[in-house]
Amino acid sequence: MSGTLRLGLLGFGTVGKALVRLAEADAPRLRGRLGVDLKFVAVASRSLTRRPAEGLPAGARIGEDLRAVATAPDVDVVVELVGGLDPAGPLVVAALESGKSVVTANKLLLAARGSELAELARERGVGLAFEASVAGGIPILRALRESFAGDRIDAVSGILNGTSNFVLTGMARTSRPYVEVLAEAQALGYAEADPASDVEGTDAACKLALLARMAFAQDVPLSAVRTDGITRLRPVDFVYAQMLGRTPRQLGTARRLPDGRLLLAVRTHLVSNESMLARLDGPFNAVQVTTARGGDFVFSGRGAGGDPTATAVLADIVELARSGPRPELPPFAARPLEPCAPAYPADSVAPFYLRFVVADRPGILADLTAILARHGINVDAVFQAPWKDKAALPFVVTLEPVDEERLGNALTELAALPFHVEPPLALPMTP
Repeated sequence: MSGTLRLGLLGFGTVGKALVRLAEADAPRLRGRLGVDLKFVAVASRSLTRRPAEGLPAGARIGEDLRAVATAPDVDVVVELVGGLDPAGPLVVAALESGKSVVTANKLLLAARGSELAELARERGVGLAFEASVAGGIPILRALRESFAGDRIDAVSGILNGTSNFVLTGMARTSRPYVEVLAEAQALGYAEADPASDVEGTDAACKLALLARMAFAQDVPLSAVRTDGITRLRPVDFVYAQMLGRTPRQLGTARRLPDGRLLLAVRTHLVSNESMLARLDGPFNAVQVTTARGGDFVFSGRGAGGDPTATAVLADIVELARSGPRPELPPFAARPLEPCAPAYPADSVAPFYLRFVVADRPGILADLTAILARHGINVDAVFQAPWKDKAALPFVVTLEPVDEERLGNALTELAALPFHVEPPLALPMTP
């Protein structure tokens, strides 16, 4: 393709400003490599006319009418950086129906409506690109779609949310409680004022659904991803984790069983201190891809922030400039995705860490182990560090590998015992 690729930008926040700055700085290199100029012809944001912003592209129309930009005749590619489901969803639909390719970083929209939007793009013969929606500047989606085409992907897993990783590594490093480290993350801009999506696992679940669609060509709905947050972890969990040679990490995991069904979950795992995941600190992301022939591949880098995300958005724009008006590679797969076939808890087997906080009295351990034995669950070890407060005594039981259906039934019984100060916490332990 040669000439000028005309861009319409929806949203002018942190990522939008970084995108314009990077595109303008890279203009000579991109022109020399592609023979094409990238030109922002229109920018729309709800606040632009009320609060003038710095860094707007020279010569672009500026306004608040998002739909007008999404359907403008002089726009070739719409870059959606508004976020959320509404108005972003209708705007993306309008752009695609108008025959325009779309680049977006909107993981929530893609998790909720990605298959629908992909089919619309396919019908209209235009592109839908979303590399920036997962893991910031890490090119994991393109790798899943292209680089592993000659192998079978068996599993995709990793640290998918930088906020949660910052909180967990901060708790491990400083022994401070969750609320204090979260407040630090908010002060540094790593966490939103309302951090629920990050710390409860929803953000990572959206990303995992997209990774699984790309890896396994199944239409994975967000509802198929089991999601647990990090809010119940206490400093004592990090003490016991170190006794076990492990550290807590929030992981998203998607694994294909031999019959094609998928195990899908976002939850906190205790990972070995020797693993790369344990050494990944702060707001970084990492994705591990396990293939049938090639084994394990790990991609890591900054998972959020203006520049990393904008870099991925710019890469998508460049790819559309290369491919022309009818991209050769469809968003997810060459044909419509197969229906998702999620696995059951009985198919998920792992050793587990169980943490209890109890009002100390004789016979507690006997009561707990009796229930576990009744459900056919074998205890591996028991740990009780010295503790002054006998009214809220924490201790840990580790289990030999057990399926989550049996463990869940046992935990229901365990939680009903009268001596608990708070509900038991169960965390899987990775190899």
